[in-house]
Amino acid sequence: MSRIQGQGRNGMIRDRIRTSIDSDSNWLITFSDVMTLLLIFFVVFFFAKLHTADENTNRKDLPAAINLPSPVTSGSITAMAHDVSKEIDNLKHFADMSDDISIEAIERGMIVTLREKVTFRPGDARLLRESEAILDSVADILKHHASYMIEINGHTDNVPINTPGYPSNWELSVARAASVLKYFINRHGIDPARFSIKGDGEQRPVVANDSPDHRAQNRRVEIKLREREEAL
Repeated sequence: MSRIQGQGRNGMIRDRIRTSIDSDSNWLITFSDVMTLLLIFFVVFFFAKLHTADENTNRKDLPAAINLPSPVTSGSITAMAHDVSKEIDNLKHFADMSDDISIEAIERGMIVTLREKVTFRPGDARLLRESEAILDSVADILKHHASYMIEINGHTDNVPINTPGYPSNWELSVARAASVLKYFINRHGIDPARFSIKGDGEQRPVVANDSPDHRAQNRRVEIKLREREEAL
């Protein structure tokens, strides 16, 4: 009887030990799973950081790799503007026209602005003889850079005009732009397909029309040169 009771106690003890071992094993399995997940997480995080760093490096190298255009002007446009400026500066020196001609570099092009004083008589769209030397210098550059489009814009001040030839400033501004266009085509043989003209009348002033000097600044013709879209 004592032996049976002893065996019973021993069996209970073995069951408790086995249960304890099983519990400890389950805990160890759970802990190892957590550690594995953490390891996977840190590996993924590490490679994600590397990928981000590579992307940032690639972005920094991208403009140089694909030769993105400058947001202002290309070297050829800057050189072209310099060529025009150099020739016209010589004319300004002799004709005292430094305030009546300006050259502005723009994105993918340039604008040559001629005020009324050096191009037309007041209220008229026939070119002055003095303007021909200036237009000849500009035409040489236009012919040399045949891949660029040319837009000619006529502008007036806000003083109304009403003559048989020009019922309003709209007609006067368009006629002046057309006169410059015809000079380039007829005198220099520049391809007409490169041109467009526009008359803005008094609607695009560069300064307020509040004084004789300001109105004189607004009476102008702009010759805008831009790269063709398909060349970009």
